[in-house]
Amino acid sequence: MAAQIQVALNAKDIADARREARALRARVARRRSNTKVEVDAGTLKSILKVVDAVSSQLPRGGVVIGRAKASKPTVAADEISPQEAAAILQMSRPSVMRLIAKGQLHPRKVLSHNKLSRAEVMSYQIEQSRQQRQALSNLVTLTEDYDF
Repeated sequence: MAAQIQVALNAKDIADARREARALRARVARRRSNTKVEVDAGTLKSILKVVDAVSSQLPRGGVVIGRAKASKPTVAADEISPQEAAAILQMSRPSVMRLIAKGQLHPRKVLSHNKLSRAEVMSYQIEQSRQQRQALSNLVTLTEDYDF
């Protein structure tokens, strides 16, 4: 199911929706059930986008059939460990953990382990490569301007 959702959404949309849902859940948790909570349109759109993609993947009627009550947590095929992400990004595992702490990568907890979306790691790598190329291009321009 995760691969089908990935077609409809990119990793950034999913990560944004997760972050906004966590913040909203924290705000709502301290309220009574009849209390009104204001949500800005951007947050609501982001969350609804993911909900629509997930609900379109459910069987008709919206009920998942045949799920065991105490099922063991599973890791999707497109999820990788921080160690694998470190190998892809050509950095150390502690560096990947710092990216997670800074909020630049968004893990999913499976029991006590972090799992990262392979698509998100690849898009982070592409963005970093683009920024490096841009910085190098700026440096070349500066050296040509000042005859170094």
